[in-house]
Amino acid sequence: MATSKYAAHLDLNKNEIQNVKGQKLNSTPQGVEEAQYWYDSVNHTMKFYNGTNEVDMGSQGAIYTEGNGIDITNEVISIDNSVTAATKCKVTYNAQGLVTAGADLVASDIPDLSATYLSATLKGANNGVAELDSTGKVPTAQLPSFVDDVIDSYIVSGATPLTAGWLSATDGGGALTPETGKIYVVLTAGDYQNKTYRWSGSIYVEISASPAQATESAAGIAQIATQSEVNTGTNDTDFVTPLKLATYISNKKATFTNPALTASGGQVTWTISTTLAPDCIVTIRETSGGAEVYADIAYGSGSITVKMNSSDDVSAGVYTAVVLG
Repeated sequence: MATSKYAAHLDLNKNEIQNVKGQKLNSTPQGVEEAQYWYDSVNHTMKFYNGTNEVDMGSQGAIYTEGNGIDITNEVISIDNSVTAATKCKVTYNAQGLVTAGADLVASDIPDLSATYLSATLKGANNGVAELDSTGKVPTAQLPSFVDDVIDSYIVSGATPLTAGWLSATDGGGALTPETGKIYVVLTAGDYQNKTYRWSGSIYVEISASPAQATESAAGIAQIATQSEVNTGTNDTDFVTPLKLATYISNKKATFTNPALTASGGQVTWTISTTLAPDCIVTIRETSGGAEVYADIAYGSGSITVKMNSSDDVSAGVYTAVVLG
């Protein structure tokens, strides 16, 4: 078919061009110019060049008709809000992409997630998983026997001692069911506190009765005396450790040196304040050399008065007084 080329623009003066067929190309025209049109025979769509890029004019889009929530009036499409506002995880939409319904998910909507979750039926079940109680601990009933052979227990108020209903697993709770092979430690304050028992099948039996306090004639346990007990000396059952004895002796001894003393009437008077007086013994010595000095000593409540013959004043530190309470 022959081709005619025009070197000038054609002005059709608003007349129609009928039965025109567009240029069919399988690639972009050589030397393409802005506003040039052609038919892409590969993608079967019309294209034009906007001066920068090829623009696909597209194939026929979706045809919208009235119905299914769509209303067309004067070429304006409006969507009927036929779905009640809500937050739903499961939605239904039509061919035009409009949401037409919403629903909550049900179990059948969820795929099998067995690799990432544990069924609630496994809680506390055999070959399942242990639970945690309100304190974050595994309940006693779900522990293997060897883990919980020792049970902290509380005395049930009003229960007969050592009978089946005597102990509870909780403070103020109901009686537990005693089991053989278990050790029950009583935590309730009183005569049974910190004692351990086993269940014989009919009564609780103390596992190892606590030994009595040792005496001069009977073996038993003996505690260490407190410093206060050592100081007062009224406890005749507890042991005194070397440290507490040394502390006691140290507290019963006090050493003083005299301040400057002024002679009066041929004497100097030295008053010593000490909590060891009056039940004490005082020894006066010369600080230098240690020679013992005989003086007139008077004992009062909380103080000791020492008088020594001297016509001259005595400098501070000449004498040392050792007080033993």
